[in-house]
Amino acid sequence: MTLRRLIALTVLALIVVLSGCGGGAATEIDANLKEFAFDPTSWEVAAGETITINLQNDGSVEHEWVLLQPGVTIDSEADLPETEEELLSDFVYWEDEVEPGDSKSLTFVAPELGEYQIICAIPGHFDAGMEGTLTVVDGG
Repeated sequence: MTLRRLIALTVLALIVVLSGCGGGAATEIDANLKEFAFDPTSWEVAAGETITINLQNDGSVEHEWVLLQPGVTIDSEADLPETEEELLSDFVYWEDEVEPGDSKSLTFVAPELGEYQIICAIPGHFDAGMEGTLTVVDGG
């Protein structure tokens, strides 16, 4: 390998490494769930990307991380439908729950550009403060 080629490959490798350090949208996010909050309370991901979410429940009761559909927001639990079927079909884009002391790593595809409400839909949890925001940005 010539010195010129070695330098070119080194520069290319540095560009690839440095482009990943820009603090942009993540493809892996962490969410700590506890009584009665998410930590952090906001996340940023790129539209259309496959996102890995690492859920950790440090609380003493079951919690959920629920991503609401585009254009859907609630102000209180009274805004949620009464049946789980309606909730899943009309309100939820993606969700999963975690038992106390457990953790899960799961994947979902990020929705279109926009700001989305994150809630815990277990009765009493949203009204107690379990709310966050997922911001979906242009990944390209």
